[in-house]
Amino acid sequence: MNDLAGLIATDQIQVEITIRLGSTRLTVAELSRLRPDDIVPLDRDMSDGVDICVGDKIIAYGELVAGQDTDNRLCVRILAPANAS
Repeated sequence: MNDLAGLIATDQIQVEITIRLGSTRLTVAELSRLRPDDIVPLDRDMSDGVDICVGDKIIAYGELVAGQDTDNRLCVRILAPANAS
């Protein structure tokens, strides 16, 4: 029996992931009034962490961290797979 992993070079296939922080709804008028330094509150608490998504599907949960080895870029620490909740 052929192993599918042997037929497909999965290390060459790239998948874009999206980190979802939260969302909010604004009217067009509210959106048009936004200025530098305004704060837009989201529908999540800071302790809720972030969703890690492929397309619209949540695949894992994580938290934002500062990268140590990435020139202090914003990074995500994986906390749990989505199916664990």
